[in-house]
Amino acid sequence: KAIAVAQKASQEDEAGNYDEAIRSYQHAVKYFLHIVKEPQGKDGNQKIRDKCKLYLDRVEELQEYLEKKEVASRINL
Repeated sequence: KAIAVAQKASQEDEAGNYDEAIRSYQHAVKYFLHIVKEPQGKDGNQKIRDKCKLYLDRVEELQEYLEKKEVASRINL
């Protein structure tokens, strides 16, 4: 489930549907972190954590982009 949600996030991101991409990245992280609670082995858990960090960094980038876009649209009104 986590992988499917992460793939959806990536597809939405590529399509420019940033609000949906943000939601999907956040859901994917939630699913992955639930998996980390289960014993996967040190390497497996680290890989999951690394992916979660990448997704959360991307969420931050998209949120900043959308905020700047919102401000720009208000200025142009």
